[in-house]
Amino acid sequence: MADTVARHEGDGSRRWLRPVVDASMTVLYLLQMAPGKVGNPLHEAAGIALAALFVTHHMLNRGWVLRLGRAGNMRARLVLASDVALTVCVAGLALTGVLMSRSAVPWATVPAVAHVVRQLHGTCAYLGLMLMSLHVGMHMRVLRGYARVRGQVASDRTKTAAALAAALALGAWAFVRLGVAGKLAGAPGFPDGMTPLGVQLALHLALASPFVLLGIIVDGLVRAKAQALRAK
Repeated sequence: MADTVARHEGDGSRRWLRPVVDASMTVLYLLQMAPGKVGNPLHEAAGIALAALFVTHHMLNRGWVLRLGRAGNMRARLVLASDVALTVCVAGLALTGVLMSRSAVPWATVPAVAHVVRQLHGTCAYLGLMLMSLHVGMHMRVLRGYARVRGQVASDRTKTAAALAAALALGAWAFVRLGVAGKLAGAPGFPDGMTPLGVQLALHLALASPFVLLGIIVDGLVRAKAQALRAK
């Protein structure tokens, strides 16, 4: 695993920067899901920072992305597809955010399309959260490598099934509580400002949990299949 992480990281002088950028993106994304609590000026400033971190993330990992595109195996295709989909969502967030900006770039606002843009903004935000969580799960081995955590992800089927059931229950509760189905269809995007920030963060973490676990499971299954094919 250490070799895999080293290949993913590339230049050792920048090794510390990748986990810092990734952690910052995750925290900012979660805070962006509670605009009513952080306030619009900070929400827009954090959105610009998030977009910049996302670009930085891809620049730091450009060699790995290029190798992934040439790999041609199932895991590479799945990871690349999730990365492309997440990139589209973040680009959609940035574009719609600019088009309805009230603080950061008000001169770029287009009032005539504000209603449609606001709906798309919420859709991109929730779809992006789910895709980001899936992406994190599929990269869990690399993240564990950053943290210098040794050993394999638990493969006990009973424990895996129990964890998946718990995550699905939490995710379903958050999905209903947040009204995600409506938001994906274009309903107003985020919890109201009366909901405490801690509750909002807990709801969005609960929504993310089954997608993270699904990413871990899919990554493990694809790796196991690849190892079985190599053994033959």
